[in-house]
This record gives sequence, C-alpha cells and structure tokens, in this order.
Amino acid sequence: MSFHSGLFAMHARHARNRHVLTLVFAGSLALAAAAYHSFAPRASAARPAHIAGQGDPQPLNFDGCTIFTAVDAAQVIGVAVRPAPIGTVGCAYEAAKATSANGWHRNVAVNVSKYKSASDEASAWDVQKTLHSLRPGRKNLTVLSGVGSEAYLQISPDHGSFAGEVWVHKSLSHFRLIEVSEQLPSVDVLKAAAQKVAAKLP
Repeated sequence: MSFHSGLFAMHARHARNRHVLTLVFAGSLALAAAAYHSFAPRASAARPAHIAGQGDPQPLNFDGCTIFTAVDAAQVIGVAVRPAPIGTVGCAYEAAKATSANGWHRNVAVNVSKYKSASDEASAWDVQKTLHSLRPGRKNLTVLSGVGSEAYLQISPDHGSFAGEVWVHKSLSHFRLIEVSEQLPSVDVLKAAAQKVAAKLP
C-alpha cells in the first residue's frame, strides 16, 4: 500500500467512526427525551384553551375564579386545594399536599370565554370545535346531555397521569373544565362540576 493510499484509508476510518458516534449520541438523546415524556406527569392542567388571533372574536375580561371556587375545585379532585402557584389563563387549583410519591400535585382548572354577542361566541366556539375535534361520534369523546346547549367530555392518559376534560357551549360563553390526576377522573364528578359552572354563565 502506498503512503497516500494509507493516509486515505486512515482518514476514511476516522470519518466512519465519527459518523457512528454521532448517530449513537443522537439516538441516546432521542431515547432520553421519549422516556421523560412517557413517565413525567404533566405539571398542571392550567393552560390556555386557545389564544385568539387578531381577526378572531375577542373574549371579554372575566375572572373564572368568581364562578369556580376552591370549594368547587376540592369537590372535583377529592382533596383540599390551594391556588396553583403559576401565572395562567383561567382559574387553577392544585392539591394542597402532594398526591403522588414523586411530589406531584393533582390539579384542576377552568378556562372561561365570554363574548359581547351570540354571533361572536358561536364563531369562537366553532374554532374550538375544529381545533379539538369536538364532534359526535369521535373516538374517546362523549356527548354530555344536560350541560349547557352543547357539551363534550373526554378522559385520556397524559404522560403518566390522566386528563379529564369537559367542553361546554352556551349562548354568550363557553368554557373548558380540566382535571389532571394520577388516578382516573370520575365522569359523574366532572359533569356535576361543569353543570355548576354552566349555571353561572350566560
């Protein structure tokens, strides 16, 4: 083998080794990320249901905690609660004490959107239905009767926990009630809580 061909072969081996190490490192990162998202419970149910765009009907300012109190929240998650210590859109509470071995807290939130007119609300509600695929017959979605003029419920696994969501539509408002728990949420409890909130909204 010539001196130049030997150098070329050595360079090729180094290049292959660097490529293999790069692939192994990237694969390790991907597996670590997947493991984290598979086993880490979601920290909080409190998140915006939808941020209105500039051309969308704009909801009125409204404090959801005026119609969903700490007493209401405690009835949903089954333990004493405190206000969730995060800045959020809506009204959120979490268990006053940890409800799982890793120190995580069961939590619940209500996001309320009120509008000046029924047409604005109907337009915004249609957006929500499209975004969240709220339609009769959809898998894992239940149509609720006796709650507002239109309501849906779904309970699904969520990163090591369970998320129970109720979406309710009325004439001038709609809201989402969501519970995130390490145990399966009760359909009857979620429906009763949603009925109480709906009764206080136009």
